[in-house]
Amino acid sequence: MRAKVLIVGGGQAGAQKHVPAFQACSEVEVVGICDSDLDRARRVARDRRIAGAYSSLEEGLSRTQANIVSICTPPQTHRDLAIYAMKHGADVLLEKPFTVTLAEAQEVMETQEQTGRKFSVVHQNKFNWGVMEMQSIVERGEAGRILHLGLTWLTNGDQDRMVMDPNFWCHSIPGGRWAESLPHQLYIAYALVGRMKLLHVSARKTTPKWPWMKADEVDVVLESADGYVNIRMSANPQESKRRINVLHGTKGSYMFSYKIAMPLRERPRARSIREYALRYLSRSLGRKREAETVLSPHDRLIRQFVAHVLHDAPSPTPPEEAYHVEELTEAFGEQFESIFETEGAFLTS
Repeated sequence: MRAKVLIVGGGQAGAQKHVPAFQACSEVEVVGICDSDLDRARRVARDRRIAGAYSSLEEGLSRTQANIVSICTPPQTHRDLAIYAMKHGADVLLEKPFTVTLAEAQEVMETQEQTGRKFSVVHQNKFNWGVMEMQSIVERGEAGRILHLGLTWLTNGDQDRMVMDPNFWCHSIPGGRWAESLPHQLYIAYALVGRMKLLHVSARKTTPKWPWMKADEVDVVLESADGYVNIRMSANPQESKRRINVLHGTKGSYMFSYKIAMPLRERPRARSIREYALRYLSRSLGRKREAETVLSPHDRLIRQFVAHVLHDAPSPTPPEEAYHVEELTEAFGEQFESIFETEGAFLTS
């Protein structure tokens, strides 16, 4: 018999990411979807051909006896849902952010240890090809010691559903929209440089748009084992997304995005930078096709999670990674909020 999967949350992550990814796994069956808005759960169940729709995790687990619970709700609910699912015999996959506070994350991890259930947090962007290739370059030692890592996450606030909606859940957590996004950059950095220490957060308001957001420009500096990590976030670009990153090591420098990783050289041996880039891309794309490019990052992560649950394969997100990312996210939220505690710190230019 196939393992039974219950999805909690009928929003974008649950309906558009987790449901199809689990349905594509032959060893599991999506048997139900839960949402506090029962009508939405029923719509998703109808559209995705899922047998059951329920208004709560309690009802869904009772009715389906699911082995796996995939939680795709706001982080304010994660602690209670994850603990309930594990105590009632289910393995748990949990969307990021892990929890709102480090104390809640600790409770979830303690419950996992007590129950012996499998548990993982969704850090899916590690499974984009460009990030996997960059991690492979680092692991092979081609970059040497990592001196600096610069990660960029820029979004068009006028097209960003979280920025535009003043009632979106992210605006109620310390750090707001940026604390929702930051874990993505942190777990990518963790995959490349390991543990980090938060040094400094800068944040400022440069536009009167989105008055419910305290800042639209944010800069984060962290210390790694051999150097520094800088994370740049902005809501002001006209382009919908920009994710160009750089890594400088003692042996070489690299540029990478979600789709590509390539070395940066001032004097490439090829006759022109264009010729060199095309030659490197040709080799890279050959490896990319070998890496099952038809799979999305969520597909890859969820397949690994299923293998972790059913076959004791490595977890896609080890507990120490999930905890460290939450630790840094909480520290970021505290520093971010402290910037605006003094009257007059919240300025527009």
